[in-house]
Amino acid sequence: MQEKGTSLPRNNRTIIRGIIVALSLSALATSLIFYYTNADINQAFSSVNFWYLAAAVALIFLNYALEAEKLCAITDAIGRELSFRKALQIALVGSFFANITPFDTGGEPFQIYLLARNGIAAGKSVAVIMVKGIISAIARLALGIVIPVWLILMKKAWSLPPALNTFLNVGIFLYLIATFLMVLFTLRPQLFSSIVRWLFTRHLLERFWKREKLNMMADRIVHEVQEFRDSIREVARTKRKNLILVGFYSMLLWIITLTVPALLLWGLGVNSPLSQILAVGIIFYLASAYAPTPGSSGVAEAGFAAIFYMANLVPYPLLGVFVILWRFLTYYMSLLIGGVVSFFAFFHRKR
Repeated sequence: MQEKGTSLPRNNRTIIRGIIVALSLSALATSLIFYYTNADINQAFSSVNFWYLAAAVALIFLNYALEAEKLCAITDAIGRELSFRKALQIALVGSFFANITPFDTGGEPFQIYLLARNGIAAGKSVAVIMVKGIISAIARLALGIVIPVWLILMKKAWSLPPALNTFLNVGIFLYLIATFLMVLFTLRPQLFSSIVRWLFTRHLLERFWKREKLNMMADRIVHEVQEFRDSIREVARTKRKNLILVGFYSMLLWIITLTVPALLLWGLGVNSPLSQILAVGIIFYLASAYAPTPGSSGVAEAGFAAIFYMANLVPYPLLGVFVILWRFLTYYMSLLIGGVVSFFAFFHRKR
C-alpha cells in the first residue's frame, strides 16, 4: 500500500498477535481480580443503575467526536481542510492501533499515514499529530497538578501504601520526561535533525545499509523535520485561536475520561466523592501512561483496581465489576469500533 510517496508497512500477523496478547493479559488480570474479590457477578450486575451506564457510554462517544474535532482544528490551522468524517476515521484507527501496541505507540504512525493519504504532506501530518499529542499531554499534566494539589490540602482524607506511592512517583516521573522531550523537539526540531544526522553517521548502521542509502534516509528525515518546523511556526503565527480551541477540547476530553469512573461507581450505588475520584483517576493515568504491554493490558486493570481500592473509593466485593465495566467502555469499545473502522480503511479496500 503506497500513496503519494508515503508508505506504511503492515503485517497482519503482528496486528493479530497484538490483539491476542492485549486481550489475554486483560482477561487474566480481570479474572484474578474477580477471583480474589469473591464477587457475586450476577448480583453485582443486577444492581447496576443503567442510566448511569448509559451516561458513561454517551461520554465515550463524545470523546470520539472531540478527538475528531481536534484533528479538524489543527489541520485547519496549517491551511488544510479535513472533513469530520475523515477525522473521526483517523481518530478511531489511531485508537485501535494504540490499543494493540506496547506503550500505546502504534496509533500515531497510522494517523500520520492516513493524513498523508488525504493530501496532507508528511511533514505537516507529523506536525498535526505532534501538536495534538503535546496539547493533550499538557492538558493531562495540568489536571495532574491542579487536582492532586487541591487534594493534598486534605491529605489526611486519603492515603496510599508506600509501594503504590513509589509506582505512582516513577510513572509520573517517566511521563514528565516524555512530555519534556516532546515539547523540546517541537520547539527545537533542529536538535532532532542534529541527532538524526549523528545517528546516521554511525558505522554500525553501515552493516545493514550502504552509505549512500543512509545519507538519503537522513536527508529525507531532515527534510520532513524542516517541513514540520515550518508547519509549527505557521500554526503558532496564523491560527492561535485554533490552538486555544484544541487546548479546550483536550481539557474537556480528560475531564470526560475522569468522569466515566465516577458514573460507574455511582451506577453501582457507591457514593464516593467526585473530587477524590478525579484526583485518583488523573494520578492513575499519569502513572500508567507508558505501560509496556499492548494497550496497557494487564497493567491497566491491576493498577486501576489497586489505586481505587487502596484509596477507599470502591468496596472490595464490587471491585471486579467496576474494573470490567470501566475497561469495557474505555478499551474494548474503542478496540471493537476502531478495529472495524481500520478494517474498512486498510484491508477491505484491498479486496
